[in-house]
Amino acid sequence: MTLPTIDHIGFLVPDLDAAIARWSAATGYTFGPIARFQAARYLDHAGPELRLQEPRITFSVEGPPYIELMETTGLGTHDEGQLGVHHLGFRGLTDLGRQLQRLDAAGLGHDGVAFDAADQVVLFFTEPAALDGIRLELISPRPGLMLTDDRTREYPRDPVTGRVDFSAFDPSSAQPTQSA
Repeated sequence: MTLPTIDHIGFLVPDLDAAIARWSAATGYTFGPIARFQAARYLDHAGPELRLQEPRITFSVEGPPYIELMETTGLGTHDEGQLGVHHLGFRGLTDLGRQLQRLDAAGLGHDGVAFDAADQVVLFFTEPAALDGIRLELISPRPGLMLTDDRTREYPRDPVTGRVDFSAFDPSSAQPTQSA
């Protein structure tokens, strides 16, 4: 199976606000609002228990591929030891359980899996060591909630593509339409 075109390139940063300023100055890109991607049932090498994973993120308006900036959080796949280029994101994929098995069989392994309430895989990362330090992130159309930074509202998603409408709460601004 051939993966779709790269949707975004994810970078893990220690301070999201400072990173937005640096990346905007360096590239001239505009970044959308800061949001929180919420995976309520997430599992990675940090431990054997499912937990909440809720990184603060933003996407460039320019793309694809978009630039995703994510702030470090806790332990595991998004901790401070993972700074820099984090992953190449591929969105809108179906049957991620089968995709995970296929990539495991190809020797890529996995580290970082989000499950929905029915225990279906909705997002996962491959092991970084398998591809020279870079993860692949495979994302279903409905991977989890995308909340405003203050966690008071959920951004709407296109029901078919899963793209998030970041302009929903500020229609006058140019915002990316993206998915995490």
